[in-house]
Amino acid sequence: MNFDFGDTDGKYKVELENGALNHTANAEASNADITIRLSRETLNNLLLKQTTLDKAIAAGDVKVTGNSDKLKEVLGYLDNFECWFNIVTPDP
Repeated sequence: MNFDFGDTDGKYKVELENGALNHTANAEASNADITIRLSRETLNNLLLKQTTLDKAIAAGDVKVTGNSDKLKEVLGYLDNFECWFNIVTPDP
């Protein structure tokens, strides 16, 4: 996948390989399945759950080119954690 955050925040190549998600700054994959263009502000709003990806796409804040099913596939692999989950639990 390619992520394009515009001129000021750069471009990133993101690869999922052997269960690991890796990124390379200032790079683009010429054979990427999908390219996602958004601003850092839009990314922040998504991460803070102030909007959803579907709403951001509908509003034109996120532009997706390529195979959008690949994005859904990768997002499906990600875990969702509660905000205040226990990192370490006490021994019983």
